[in-house]
Amino acid sequence: MRTLCAFLFASALSLAAADVAGFPSLNDARRIHGELVGLDFIHRSGEFRADDGKLMSFSMLPYAVMKYHGAEADLREVPLGTKMTFVMLPDAEGKMTRLTTTDDGQAADAAQLRKFREFTEKRGVAGWIDKTEGNTVTVTFFSGDPAAFQAAYGELLAVGKGGKLCVANDELRTWNPGVDGEGCSITEVNKVPTEYFGSSGVQVTVKVSNMLEGFRRGRVVRVFLTGWKVQDQFYGESLMGYGFGRMLNQELVENVAKEYPEQFPFRTEFSNAHLPWYQLKDDVKPPPFSEHVVFGELVQADAKTGSGKFMAELAGEQVNFTLLKHHTLKYLGADPQFAQLPTGQRYRFHLYQDATGAFSRVSFISDDFSHASANAITARVTAIHGKRIHVAWQLPLVKDYNGDMQRPQDIGSAILKVSDATRVWKGEQQVKLADLKEGDALLFNRTAELPGKASVCTDLWIGEETHKMVTEKMRKPAVAKK
Repeated sequence: MRTLCAFLFASALSLAAADVAGFPSLNDARRIHGELVGLDFIHRSGEFRADDGKLMSFSMLPYAVMKYHGAEADLREVPLGTKMTFVMLPDAEGKMTRLTTTDDGQAADAAQLRKFREFTEKRGVAGWIDKTEGNTVTVTFFSGDPAAFQAAYGELLAVGKGGKLCVANDELRTWNPGVDGEGCSITEVNKVPTEYFGSSGVQVTVKVSNMLEGFRRGRVVRVFLTGWKVQDQFYGESLMGYGFGRMLNQELVENVAKEYPEQFPFRTEFSNAHLPWYQLKDDVKPPPFSEHVVFGELVQADAKTGSGKFMAELAGEQVNFTLLKHHTLKYLGADPQFAQLPTGQRYRFHLYQDATGAFSRVSFISDDFSHASANAITARVTAIHGKRIHVAWQLPLVKDYNGDMQRPQDIGSAILKVSDATRVWKGEQQVKLADLKEGDALLFNRTAELPGKASVCTDLWIGEETHKMVTEKMRKPAVAKK
């Protein structure tokens, strides 16, 4: 199993060449002040609203780290609504989407330093491989605060000390440390430059008994140092999830298009940018991961022609589209007719190119309610501040190693905006927004985020029984017609 898992990782998505070669200079970084409004803890991504009102999406490369109260912090540790400076670098297309770090202007807080250290010890300190030679692996560790890194781990990173070197991906997620890792001993410790962001200043060479396929230059690893308990990451965070029930959320399982791009002879949303997109073939179902996913607000749907229009989220560009002959529609967890899709709401569109190369052919449309329901997540209300609802994305109960039902850790968080026009439902009744309370489990639909027009919830549904009832009610007309 160890060899197989490590071999699979070896074909994982390569980091950009510039990132493999070294850490970035922040001389060209753009510093944007704003408010944190959404986080995906697992995929290390999120959103913030800049002071000018523009919603900015971001993702974090392996060496990136947020800072909160002047110290390094995992995304889970930074509250929604926090205002800070986001230090951004351009992606391959020149768009400012890569978050390297944040600055809240505060001095380092001892409690936050301790919290991040405890978080790291449960998962292993992260770094990337600079080189391999024989049965040795040279690793430079990541840190946004080299002095704090040295103070925390310096004594453990010494010649003769040991640990376990574990395969990880570029989101710092491990598969199964007990299997996808090797015991190691430190044979050399070197200081490396820290003027480029992300470098801890510490590089070690370790000796291992077996060279796993995942131990290759540029790949990411985590190291459990001497005295640390080697353990799987938490349910939903781990890429394998050994010891638990089947993962119902498909966005948390190992993404094969991202980790194993050579299996796909076309470009995907996650890899193979050098290849063309999949071209549709008559009466042939498109293969998995071949779609180009765009979020947008539906503005027109013509059931007779199977054509429509939507406004692409953030960009605000109008997209004209036609449905493929074999398409799937999802609304409120059911399979509606095209004419039943309400306009003025946000949907997920799976697009393919037409003969001119434009992404105008649609195979799949789904609203937010259906997407969350299909992935077994609900939004738990954590705070209510007027027309701003703070929620945490939660997974359903799952059996742990002992067969006991446990609630997994939250996988993300967001701020939902509501208005006087937002409808709130509980059971079969429409209730008041004031009836919403902390702890309520929500599903919702909303408008898309468009230039000059922030996303607002159109409907909120409270409680799992309500969610089931809504879907069953939506399905009844379709059943009656058969």
